[in-house]
Amino acid sequence: MAKSVNAPTGTQAIERALSVLGVLADNGELSTGDLAQRTGLTAGTASRIAKALVAEGMLLRDPETDRYHLGPRAVVLGRSAERVLGLDKAMQPLQGLAESSHESVNLAARDGAESVVLARVQSTLPLRFVQHVGARFPLYSTASGKAMLAFGDATAAYLAELPTRLPPVGPGTLATRAQLERQLEQIRDRGYSIDIEENVEGVRCVGAPVLDGDGIARAAVVLQAPSVRMHKDRIDELGPAVATTAREVSRVIPDASVLRSQD
Repeated sequence: MAKSVNAPTGTQAIERALSVLGVLADNGELSTGDLAQRTGLTAGTASRIAKALVAEGMLLRDPETDRYHLGPRAVVLGRSAERVLGLDKAMQPLQGLAESSHESVNLAARDGAESVVLARVQSTLPLRFVQHVGARFPLYSTASGKAMLAFGDATAAYLAELPTRLPPVGPGTLATRAQLERQLEQIRDRGYSIDIEENVEGVRCVGAPVLDGDGIARAAVVLQAPSVRMHKDRIDELGPAVATTAREVSRVIPDASVLRSQD
């Protein structure tokens, strides 16, 4: 990981520590070797950083397996961020949608070319799609990503960088950039997006943008359900409900610009 030109002293160490925290947030528990492989650091550097983070309480090490996972200070930091971003207040409308639909509901934000899950209410039904906060998926293959693209302010640049034929993610992934552009127009017209097994086989989703004061999507609310429960009529029924929830979330997040894309 190269140090940025003209970067302040210590930036490289911070970037490396954040990369270690990031891969652990995505993967749960990893050995030193796994950390090195996933971050591109040497084993020695990964080990030193992990030990330093353990000393600060950001990580914990399991002495039996010699594997690392996030520690108590990381939890405190995350909870504090939730309060600052307004995610704690956003949970109420998310839970309301989950209870009325009996399906799982996410709040996601854009991070570059990916949609990242910020908060989640899991369905209580036995048949459900299990997902974790921090999960990342391509924008073009997700209901959350397409909702943010349809109402985003950096969509043209994103589309320009996509290949003409889109790499498949799930069995229903849109085949071409032109198809995606047409679908974004449809989303703008009806106010919500659809994912028909485009990202995960057997899962269908409905998403709607969380808009800031300028009408720009900084996040999205997404309802997920197994395909066997999400037929077309139910999608048409749930779309407006998801859009209503997204508007409720936009009212309780104090400043949606904090969810700004990291492009």
